[in-house]
Amino acid sequence: MNTQPLQGRVALVTGGTSGIGEATALALADAGARVLVTGRRTERGDAVIARIRRNGGDARFLRTDIRSADDIVAMVDSVMTIWQRLDIAFNNAGIFDRQRDFHAYPDDAWDDMINVNLTAVFRCMRAELAAMMQGGGGVIVNNASTVGHRGSDRASPAYVAAKHGVIGLTRQAAQQYIGHNIRVNAVSPGPTLTEVTSPLAGQDPAVVRAALSTLNPAGRFVTVDEVAQAVVYLCTDAAAMINGHDIPLDGGQLANL
Repeated sequence: MNTQPLQGRVALVTGGTSGIGEATALALADAGARVLVTGRRTERGDAVIARIRRNGGDARFLRTDIRSADDIVAMVDSVMTIWQRLDIAFNNAGIFDRQRDFHAYPDDAWDDMINVNLTAVFRCMRAELAAMMQGGGGVIVNNASTVGHRGSDRASPAYVAAKHGVIGLTRQAAQQYIGHNIRVNAVSPGPTLTEVTSPLAGQDPAVVRAALSTLNPAGRFVTVDEVAQAVVYLCTDAAAMINGHDIPLDGGQLANL
């Protein structure tokens, strides 16, 4: 069994300084990929790179603000300059805000959420697709959400709309670029154990299960490593016929709809 199925490939991870992005950068490196990790927190980015290098991997960090179209172009240009190719991209960076009344949701919150969670994904994909076409193909995985399939009593109108849009971009690009040997898929995690959710996770297991049971029949958080391993699988040759799909990681939540 090949323990490094991504040996020799070059990967890009946005929002790679914590949470799902950090776990995925580490998992891609463990699978043999060279990784460019991007994000806004340089100290955190340097720490991720140091972990990868201690494990024998090859990685670089580039401070990137995906609100900036110029930063996105520079990010992909940097990959091509360093390694002359781009084989894998995980578009993970995003922000979250809580549910507020739809009729009172402000324009500035809408604009910020859509810019980061949808427009930036489009811009990343645009640059990544062009780079992958130069190299003869590749794989893009977008981080969507279970709320990309339904409404939500937790997330804002803009967050839900953006995640629906990410799944739409995934399907559109998958159809248009499979002829260029580029596959495009998405993952949709349910409630995931991160820095934001860790206070709840530290409570009594019965309390956690009760809080999550309506969101996840498994009654527990998704772990960042579980998301990362799903992304890695989608990037391997074992997933060669998976294209244009969104993979829910939700313990069966969406099966109940």
